[in-house]
Amino acid sequence: MNAAHLPAHDTRSGRQAGTRHHQAILVREQDSQHSGSGCCGRLGGCHTELGGAADFSHSRRRMEQIGEIYRALIEAAPDLDLVVVDPRNAVWLYPAVWRAARSHGLGVGATLRSIARAGSPVAIVLDGETLFAGRLPTSVEVVQTVLDRLGARLDA
Repeated sequence: MNAAHLPAHDTRSGRQAGTRHHQAILVREQDSQHSGSGCCGRLGGCHTELGGAADFSHSRRRMEQIGEIYRALIEAAPDLDLVVVDPRNAVWLYPAVWRAARSHGLGVGATLRSIARAGSPVAIVLDGETLFAGRLPTSVEVVQTVLDRLGARLDA
């Protein structure tokens, strides 16, 4: 199929073919919210000698915070391509950050640093640049930072 037969719009996003788009990757763990048991044994519980079962409350807080940021970004920047990914999905995450960073002008060193930070349990990546990793600020601060970066990039 040659270029004459390609559609004028990307069917996923409705954007004009060949135009640069902006993508935010929201990184968060996607763990179960409780421990389980299986053929290898139970992970614990208050009524066992193993102690309390893991409740993954730390993951739940991160998931809720990323959800709040996701909803705020949808409202503030509806054209922004939002992706939520688990940091352990390295097969997708690292190449995606590399491609986005390089296509938006980040140098090799900055891109590698961004990739290293993107693998945190929680992170916000905009156009391949990891803006936040580890502890996240409030959703208001994240949205404002993203909008400021988008505004600077659109004005350039």
